[in-house]
Amino acid sequence: MTGIVRRVVTVVLVVMALAVCVTVAEDTRRTYDLTAERSLSLSEQTERVVRAVERDTQVIAFVGRDDPGRAEISSMLGRYRRLNQRIEVRLLDSTESPGEASRLGVEPSIGGLVVTMGDEIERASIVSEQDVTAALARLVRDNQATVCFLTGHGEADPTLSTSDGMASVARVLTDNGYQLDQLDLLTDPQIPKGCTGVVVAAPRADLGPAADVIAAYLRDGGRGLVLSDPASNVDLTPLVAPYGMGFVKGFVLEGDPSLRLPGDPFTLAVLRYRSTSPVVRRLPPTLFPGAEGMTVDERSTIPGLSATPVLRSSDLAYLETEPSAAAFDPAKDKAGPVVFGGAADLSGNFGGTIRRTRVVALGDVDWATNAYVGEAGNAALFVQAMDWLTLDEDLVSVSPNLPRLRALELSDARTRYARLLTAGLVPMLFLLVGALVWALRRGR
Repeated sequence: MTGIVRRVVTVVLVVMALAVCVTVAEDTRRTYDLTAERSLSLSEQTERVVRAVERDTQVIAFVGRDDPGRAEISSMLGRYRRLNQRIEVRLLDSTESPGEASRLGVEPSIGGLVVTMGDEIERASIVSEQDVTAALARLVRDNQATVCFLTGHGEADPTLSTSDGMASVARVLTDNGYQLDQLDLLTDPQIPKGCTGVVVAAPRADLGPAADVIAAYLRDGGRGLVLSDPASNVDLTPLVAPYGMGFVKGFVLEGDPSLRLPGDPFTLAVLRYRSTSPVVRRLPPTLFPGAEGMTVDERSTIPGLSATPVLRSSDLAYLETEPSAAAFDPAKDKAGPVVFGGAADLSGNFGGTIRRTRVVALGDVDWATNAYVGEAGNAALFVQAMDWLTLDEDLVSVSPNLPRLRALELSDARTRYARLLTAGLVPMLFLLVGALVWALRRGR
């Protein structure tokens, strides 16, 4: 009897100890990451930003239920919540909550990220640790980017509501938390330090001294979206050449009927993007009504420069240098695929100061005007380009903890051993256990 009581007391004590452990664990919300690279934890940079959040903040991610990354995103957002209880996280399917997505300025068919802190709001088209942390950092440090549209030489005007104006894209930028400014470089050729990024929208008159001003701004770590156009006679190559890019006059003629408007081979539709650049990552199809070609030097020997094409035609397209001919001439025209969009990043240490220049260049301006910016994913392209350009690297630079790829290399001997173990020994153990159980039952 005493033995039974002792066992009962032991069981009760074990249960009580487990209950205390569970209670303490729930109160502390402590987790332990035993992976080699701490791949299931937030980076140190993220932890510093999250601990600085002192106001109630809501992180809303719109990710479809059938998205293969939904579970990983849910786990990642949970880490933000555990690290700071002021951060509330929500994971929604934009197709199930289209009203909420529209209220927060998210395209339901695309999804994305919304981070709110009081009346302030930040958005991103991609839900990743870097995007969440960057949005939190901007809110914590109240850092709002200012986009300066350059005027004075016949550029597309962000205040005009006509078809060739850019008032619509200006509203899109404002809705995404950007401040806007206009600079007339003809009357006052200077770019103030308050400009986080500039937009050069297909000038129709020679830039003159303004070209040197823009070049100096970019060289000093500026950020620029440079839009050329076949209808413009101004060559903007000198602005983008230091970053491994250039413009080639002519019209891109698309030969694939599925990648152009019906009956209009000069209006290109980009349905798939071969580049991994954030400028076009997870971007919906985009439309370009008349684009000129570009050159992008992906193998540039300039130290610190990385240039990549982000927009290109199909293999059936070609660059028509004489639009009136509308027939491929191998002596003059360039066979496809034709690049008409590129992005470049140039970093360097200049006298102990790190400067980083980013430039996005496209061979068309019409896609961003009022007539077309509402088509397909054109507005999303403009926002993603400006997001990539104006991201303050000094504000937050996140390097997520990623698991290392460990290749499993087996010699012939180890392969034979693995086969013996899995196909021989393990089944034999099951058979042996089954035989022992059968023998014991029969003995009863």
